[in-house]
Amino acid sequence: MRDLISELRNLQPLGATPDGKQILCGQLSADSALMHEIARLREFTFRSVGEGTGRLLDRDAYDNHYQQLLVWDPLQLEIAGAYRIADGRQVLAKHGTGGLYCTSLFEFTPDLIAKLDSALELGRSFVQPKYWGSRSLDYLWLGIGAWLRQHRHINCLFGAVSISATLAAPAREWLVAYYLRYYGASQTLAQAKHPFRFAASSPDFGLLDRHSAMQLLRDNLQALGARVPTLYKQYTELCEPGGARFIDFGVDPDFSGSVDGLVWLDLDQVVVRKHQRYLDLPNAHVSGITSRARAA
Repeated sequence: MRDLISELRNLQPLGATPDGKQILCGQLSADSALMHEIARLREFTFRSVGEGTGRLLDRDAYDNHYQQLLVWDPLQLEIAGAYRIADGRQVLAKHGTGGLYCTSLFEFTPDLIAKLDSALELGRSFVQPKYWGSRSLDYLWLGIGAWLRQHRHINCLFGAVSISATLAAPAREWLVAYYLRYYGASQTLAQAKHPFRFAASSPDFGLLDRHSAMQLLRDNLQALGARVPTLYKQYTELCEPGGARFIDFGVDPDFSGSVDGLVWLDLDQVVVRKHQRYLDLPNAHVSGITSRARAA
């Protein structure tokens, strides 16, 4: 624990929350105590929802050059949750497109690769079970907003968003069908290396609009003992129509067979209240976060 606390002090502070938690970010060495704890909590959390790598620790070669953005609870001496992030410009310059995790799951077209210079990859997000029902995911997004304010060249976010393989197959099909129909990309920008395939025909939403179709989706998922994954709601509610797009869906054999949707978010189309919450300059009424960030 002493090593972990010491390493926390070396991270960049992005803010402090009203309930005393700290939002921190930085790059960690593979053998650091903090990276070990993040990897342990990732695997523990993902397994609790039927995902995970099946190993003791969830870490890989991408962690060596990605940054870890986390919420630290100094009262409980716990990491409440974390994201793994990568500035496309920096990764492309040092590692090429193969340095981005999502390219291990999807084949990017030249048109999409051209956008990566101004894009931030988000991934491996978790809130450990002890903090479920808290505001930890919201705090992580406050941290992402603080990071983005220091990196003004970023205008898009992207990442792989998982659907647990423990969900009934029809539930997974309803989810994929809905997000492809109502949030699908207008052109082919990437293709999954292990494409998701429907057992027969895709579930049909007929002529329903997006909101009516969502109610149908929820009703069908409830009947199957499932619900819309949190991050699918989070990402699509972040943007105005057209600002959040799911480019393709694939299956990840190295992550318990979960289904991954490649999401692309346009920061110019973030809805006003979300923009005020996460992206505007912080103040007590809007963000609920005290800024202590250093300029990058």
